[in-house]
Amino acid sequence: MKMKKEQKIELVKALQLDLDKTTGLILTHYKGLTYLQMDSLRRTIKESGSTYRVIKNTLLSKALVAKNIDLSSMLVEPTACILIEKDFAATAKIVKKFTKDPEIGKFLVIKGGYFDGAIVDSTTVERIADLPSRDELLARALGSLSSPVTSFVTLLSNIPRSLLNVLNALKDKK
Repeated sequence: MKMKKEQKIELVKALQLDLDKTTGLILTHYKGLTYLQMDSLRRTIKESGSTYRVIKNTLLSKALVAKNIDLSSMLVEPTACILIEKDFAATAKIVKKFTKDPEIGKFLVIKGGYFDGAIVDSTTVERIADLPSRDELLARALGSLSSPVTSFVTLLSNIPRSLLNVLNALKDKK
């Protein structure tokens, strides 16, 4: 169904408003995915606080140019856009997981994206996906902070234990 010019203008304005709310976006190639695969991907991405949308390249390009973002080199062939509102890395992990799926990965390809004021290519998006999550990093930091204390407590508990072992050995000898 062909869109009227007024509808296209409204869609571009709506995209610009959506882009204001985002922390980044990821562009993917999706041609060949079945409806069920696409629906599964869309639902999983939505659970992470992001939106997966198929948008005409020309309309997406106009919305991006209005925000001084030039992703025109990535806007070739069918493109779907993931508008990320919360955690870029968490959404990148989800997309990377789907690209590794034997059935979906044949068709779903990460083209690149925009994150933290910079245009990123597909390898950068995958590297971001490989980073540990915020919770994992906090757990590692907490473990590093508590490690010296744990070692010190273990050392202090070994002194009475050693003394007790020596006394038990003397008792057994007599």
